[in-house]
Amino acid sequence: MRYLHAMLRVRNLDSALRFFRDGLGLIETRRKDVPQGRYTLVFLAAPANPDSEIELTFNYDDEDYGSARNFGHLAFEVDDIYAVCTHLQSIGV
Repeated sequence: MRYLHAMLRVRNLDSALRFFRDGLGLIETRRKDVPQGRYTLVFLAAPANPDSEIELTFNYDDEDYGSARNFGHLAFEVDDIYAVCTHLQSIGV
């Protein structure tokens, strides 16, 4: 298993970049603009470990994220997703 990234939803992409990039010094590793889906993804990482990223998701339309406080997901890469799901089900997840 390999850790990929953690995703955060942001309401203002410029402000988020000012904090993570300009303030903390993270580097932008890639960006994907998806106008037909009405969102932009920006991936950032610390210079010393660029493989561990934060994904900022900016949805063009204003959304109510409720009590989730903008947390989206943690992403992991696995060799066999079906085996992992079977294992998780076997332990009651």
